[in-house]
Amino acid sequence: MVRRFRQWLTAQKYIPSTVEKYCGLCKGFCLFVGNKPMRQVIPLDVSDFITSNLQDKWADSVVNSRLAALRTFFDFLYMGGVVNTVPPRFIRPRKVTRKLPLVLTPPQVQKLLEKTTNLRDRAFLEFLYATGCRQREALDLRAEDVDLDKRTARVRGKRKERLVYFGSQAESALRQYLGNRKDGYLFKIEYRQQLGHVHATTRTWTGHYSTYETGKRAQHFQYLGILDKTSEDTAKARFDHFLKGVNLVRPVPDKPLCNQTAWKILTAAARRVGLPFLPARMLRHSFATHLLENGADLSTIQTLLGHSCLSSTSIYMRLSNSHVVEQFKKFHPRGA
Repeated sequence: MVRRFRQWLTAQKYIPSTVEKYCGLCKGFCLFVGNKPMRQVIPLDVSDFITSNLQDKWADSVVNSRLAALRTFFDFLYMGGVVNTVPPRFIRPRKVTRKLPLVLTPPQVQKLLEKTTNLRDRAFLEFLYATGCRQREALDLRAEDVDLDKRTARVRGKRKERLVYFGSQAESALRQYLGNRKDGYLFKIEYRQQLGHVHATTRTWTGHYSTYETGKRAQHFQYLGILDKTSEDTAKARFDHFLKGVNLVRPVPDKPLCNQTAWKILTAAARRVGLPFLPARMLRHSFATHLLENGADLSTIQTLLGHSCLSSTSIYMRLSNSHVVEQFKKFHPRGA
């Protein structure tokens, strides 16, 4: 049933991360109830599973996330006639107090971008801040979906497609990073230049390197001399001379950056400016807050962020307290 549930979620165009999360949780629930038929599952079984394996310090959003996954799973089973009721629907989700998201100030963003010199990393950060895209949306974006002349990009996220816009600085960073490349994923994986390495065995110096002529990695070893009669510097010189006639280039597949690499880019950028962390959503929040503080209306920000309802966007009204204070002091007769 979980396998069929996965197919249904994919057909409904749920994003891959949500599919994996929901299916993993529902598989755990199936193991939790054991041999008990799904028709006999009661709300108490669902609540016992949701509250099992909770950490000492847990947020209400964790409980709600598990409940949402099980509700979707049982909705699927109900539509297929497997169950007669939907037990998770009898459990009320916890009321979550929405915390204000963390945002950067414009000077912090400026410093963050200026201190990022790697072309790919700078383009990635510029694009995230300029468009307000989610991290997954940016990683899934292909170069064919970006129009550098019009400064627009067509992104796909959360089962819908939208057009986002970016400015001249993001355009310049993207042009420097892409060069003449017109296709493939916008932000691709990169491999370091292979240099090979020299190591000593019990009797000899041996050079180790890899080739990719067939598309697959092939490891090779090169004899460089007897250990007692050859110095390490001589062995390295012989190996460097040998490698001049070997193709060490590793072909780069058309694969996007993974979430872990994106996290490393963001973490390294944060440390360069003295920040403890920098999730991609912080740049997204900063994008929306700075738009609002400079006069953009909520409906425009909602469209740019890809929110389905205005209530999701309205949280940024609470973030603009500094702007509200300035406006109060400026316009109220006794605000000064």
